Amino acid sequence: MNDNVLAARQIPKLKSLLKKYRQARSIQSSLLQLSELASSVTCMDDFYSALESVIKTLLVTDNFHITLLNSDSKLALAHCQNPIEKSILEKHDVNHWENSLTGLVFSQLAPILCNEEEKNALVSEHQLTMHSSTCVGWLGVPLKRGTQVIGVIALQSYDHKLAFDDRDSKLLEFIAEHLVTAIDRVQNRERLEKNIVLRTQKLTETNQKLEQEIAERKKAVQIHKVLLAISEITATTSNLDQFYQALHKEINNLIPANNFYIALTSQNNQWIDFPYYQDDKHDISASRVFSNGLTELAINSGEPILVRGNELITLNEDGRAKYERCTAKTFKRVASKSWLGAPLIDQGRIFGVFAVHHYDDENAYQISDLEIIKFVSQHISTAIVRMKTQSDIQKSNEALEKAINDRTQELQSTNLNLRMQIEERRKAEAQLYYEAHHDALTKLPNRAMFTDRLNYSLRHLKRHPSHQFAVLFIDLDRFKMINDTLGHHAGDLFLVEIAARLQECVRDNDILARLGGDEFVILLDSLQSEEDVEDVAGRIINKIEQAFELDGHTLYSNASIGISMCGNQYKNSNEILRDADAAMYQAKSLGRGRYVFFDESMREQLIASMTLEQELRVAIKEKQFELHYQKISELENTKTIGFEALLRWNHPTKGLLTPSEFLFMAEETGMILDIENWVIRDVCSQLKRWQDSQEYKNEFIGVNLSGRQLTQANQLTKLIDLIKENTIEPQRLILEFNESAFSQHTELALKGLRKLKEFGVKLALDDYGAGLSSFNFLHGYPFEFIKLDRSFIKTLNGDNENLSLVKALHDLGAKFGYRLVAEGIESEDMLKKLKTAGCEFGQGYHISRPSKMKEETEPTNIINVMKA
Repeated sequence: MNDNVLAARQIPKLKSLLKKYRQARSIQSSLLQLSELASSVTCMDDFYSALESVIKTLLVTDNFHITLLNSDSKLALAHCQNPIEKSILEKHDVNHWENSLTGLVFSQLAPILCNEEEKNALVSEHQLTMHSSTCVGWLGVPLKRGTQVIGVIALQSYDHKLAFDDRDSKLLEFIAEHLVTAIDRVQNRERLEKNIVLRTQKLTETNQKLEQEIAERKKAVQIHKVLLAISEITATTSNLDQFYQALHKEINNLIPANNFYIALTSQNNQWIDFPYYQDDKHDISASRVFSNGLTELAINSGEPILVRGNELITLNEDGRAKYERCTAKTFKRVASKSWLGAPLIDQGRIFGVFAVHHYDDENAYQISDLEIIKFVSQHISTAIVRMKTQSDIQKSNEALEKAINDRTQELQSTNLNLRMQIEERRKAEAQLYYEAHHDALTKLPNRAMFTDRLNYSLRHLKRHPSHQFAVLFIDLDRFKMINDTLGHHAGDLFLVEIAARLQECVRDNDILARLGGDEFVILLDSLQSEEDVEDVAGRIINKIEQAFELDGHTLYSNASIGISMCGNQYKNSNEILRDADAAMYQAKSLGRGRYVFFDESMREQLIASMTLEQELRVAIKEKQFELHYQKISELENTKTIGFEALLRWNHPTKGLLTPSEFLFMAEETGMILDIENWVIRDVCSQLKRWQDSQEYKNEFIGVNLSGRQLTQANQLTKLIDLIKENTIEPQRLILEFNESAFSQHTELALKGLRKLKEFGVKLALDDYGAGLSSFNFLHGYPFEFIKLDRSFIKTLNGDNENLSLVKALHDLGAKFGYRLVAEGIESEDMLKKLKTAGCEFGQGYHISRPSKMKEETEPTNIINVMKA
């Protein structure tokens, strides 16, 4: 009895122990299941779905959700078993989980167990925002990895009979410890699987690209082989039929080409010939009329064409395919299901088509074959043209061979003659080259050859800065006088002798050249110092100043030498010659028979000269000149008989300039004629204004002119026409010329003076007594006035012999028909002496200073210059 009682008392304990055992076994089984899930599942969604049964086995509800930290360290919903609760939780912004029970668990790092009343209390305390969840019990624990919280797992109960207690909280914490490990394992496996998939995908893509590249390379190699074979066929085959057969075979190695043909057009594109045609089903005639077939379509479009069923594909020049549907109007239908062809083009002209086609397979040819056939067609075109050319040449050679054999004897004779002509031509070309680079008279190098050699030296200087060379510019004194006096033949002999003497003064590696006229240049190469240049220049001057014996005449000359030492400051040969030329002019101005090295001051003089020329042209254009008039009076009674017109330049910055400051530039540039023409116009205008003046109606005006008016072609006629146009009183004009106007062209000048005299103007010889003053001018020329130069007049102050000369000139004037006018009378004593000597007229500061005429009108034509 006692045993039964004792046993009865042990039954509740045993039942409790059994329950705990069953619970522990259930927990162990669930954890084992969880571990198996973590080891086998590779997708988190699958893991969470399997986790539902584990939760339901261990706890009173299967409503749960899990939140985990995302990459931004924010809580995000990872899984929710209850769809209603999921839709509520998904409305949570990831930045506002702190206002939820899940957020409180995460922030407090501790489990939270609450029923509906406790949840409402949290809301009242503003620790929780009320949501639309209908759960009556809530249990959440943090998910920890070591000390780091990575998320929260929470249970919800919707049944008042199923409430959570502390045992559930402990159990959920225990499960959470294992759950984190399981989640990490599944996530790692999931990432690994994804990486494997991605890697596999990339490897697959890479493999596909490699396979495609290999296929393309094989295709390219095959194309290359075919093209090489076509080239070899072209080079080794002489028969066109054999060539087409071999070509067909090679094309068949590239694309399906059992049905293959070559079509060629006639010259007027009215017929199509088929020199080669291979077809499985049909034969074709040698030619047909141009119609509406695929061959004609390829010829007209000028592009590769692919026809597949009812689809027409062409390849544009930019390599893009163009698609269109075939209609009845596109081309005459054919039995082939696939047709591929390309035009044959030679120098822009389409002369045929090569094509392949397939009767059975619509996909026998692909779009990629368009590019291939286009590429191949270019080589086939070249090969066909070459073969046809070779064939035509062969036929032509065969036709010509007999004629050539018949004419061999004749050609041999002709060939001998041709060889002789070629040799003569070669000699002529060599002579032409020599003449193009050498002076015909002295046989020295000319300007072209000298310039080439000088440019070479400049290039050499850039590579070798220590290299020194110099250019000597040589001008001969009195050459023009020799040429004009003794004739051109003597002048030529003189230049030949000069060239021979200069050649003796230079070394073998130097270049001596004649630029033209009496100008010679020397390129002294490989110099050690300036002393070498001075030594050569000194030898030249000594050689040239020695007497010349020509045609029984003993002649003398001098050399003026300008030297330019060449350095990196020069860019071209023209600059070097320019500076050497400037130094030569400096040598001539210093007294001739000397040499001068160029320096920068000479360039400044050149620039000043260029500036003066430019300013003078501007002055002419902008009318910066004015005329002043100086009285010419009778010395006996001081009565004014006329005036001399004197020009002044009213320079915008330098003030009033006399002709001595710019007349030389007008002479050099030829502007003197324009100046003198304007003076004539303005003087004639002044004479017209004097027609109504009682004081000046009989006075004349003297105008000083240059010798160009007498010696330059057609200028004398222009001068006479100009005077006719501007005055009806040419007799009131005195045209004055000095001795230089006649020194070079005596007969021509004398003829011009006589023509002016016949026209009616008066003539005067100006500046007499300043130079040689030949008596020939007194009796041989039609001068009415001889004007004694002011320099000659000044000598009368202390030289009675010159006064006697004035008296003698006056006496001769009565015989030869001229009258004396003295210039530069500056004192009463001078005036009296001249009257005593018989001089009738005079001008000068003692009589009147030059001044502008009153009421003078401004000239309307271009302005020109006169002497002071």
